[in-house]
Amino acid sequence: MIEDTRSINTTATLLLLAGCAFVLAPLVFVVITATQSYGDFLRNNFSLVPGTHFFENLQQVWELTLLPRQTFNSFVVAFVSAFGRCFLAFTTAYAVVFFAPRYSIFIYAAVLASIMLPLDLMVIPAYQVAANVAMPINAVANLGGAWEALFGAPLDLQLNLLNTYAGAAIPLMAQGTGTLIMVQYFKTLPVDLAKAATLDGASPLRFMVDILFPLSKGPLLSLFIYLFIGGWVAYMWPLVSISSPDMQTAVVGLTALDTGMGEDEIPNFPLQMAGAIMVTVIPLVLIALTQRLIVRGLILSEK
Repeated sequence: MIEDTRSINTTATLLLLAGCAFVLAPLVFVVITATQSYGDFLRNNFSLVPGTHFFENLQQVWELTLLPRQTFNSFVVAFVSAFGRCFLAFTTAYAVVFFAPRYSIFIYAAVLASIMLPLDLMVIPAYQVAANVAMPINAVANLGGAWEALFGAPLDLQLNLLNTYAGAAIPLMAQGTGTLIMVQYFKTLPVDLAKAATLDGASPLRFMVDILFPLSKGPLLSLFIYLFIGGWVAYMWPLVSISSPDMQTAVVGLTALDTGMGEDEIPNFPLQMAGAIMVTVIPLVLIALTQRLIVRGLILSEK
């Protein structure tokens, strides 16, 4: 008996088309607005007919604003934070799964607790630490007045990471999402893999570099792309930790892109939409070039 599924297929198609329209409608609005001039936008408010000023708006953004420099800053911050989180996730998961120390469950729980405490909730203490990374060293050295008794003055080391790439990227690494993913992936590998490598004379470090890392390239690449995009769109921490426009990231720079000179003046939305398109080009190109590798890594991590 052949089952008639035309009604199901029709309903699924309509739902798919409705979902695509819902997702693409804001993107269409952005692109059409970016093609209009400021004067046309003021006269027409919004038109479904694209204009002819797209490249002119892009040129203005490139030449008259700091967005190109800020886009480079976003790339550096996103790359460093994603690389650091992948490195920490890989090494931490390796230690938890293949070494399994007595208190590994508590270490793993402490790492995962960072998922429930995102950086946005800890922005004030994170800012205090970034303003002086040596603050914990000062606190320990001056405990009980020991340093002052030995050297005549309390220890006061100063190391300010605000308005630097390190200060913007390193706090973004403090999350255990990547560790959770890598731990689950390592648990899918054969249990006797480490024992076989040990019998062949491989040290723990060589096993991690020569055996485990090649097996993890797919999941690590997928994780890196996910974390890179997360670092690229980060807003709160770059806004707080960076005050210099030259060091600011592109997402924060968009908010200050021609917002109007007077109280009643309408912002230059075509210029802002052109800047938004410029900012999203790098993540889109990255996803387009690595789409197959990402899917392959996700499939591998599920097995």
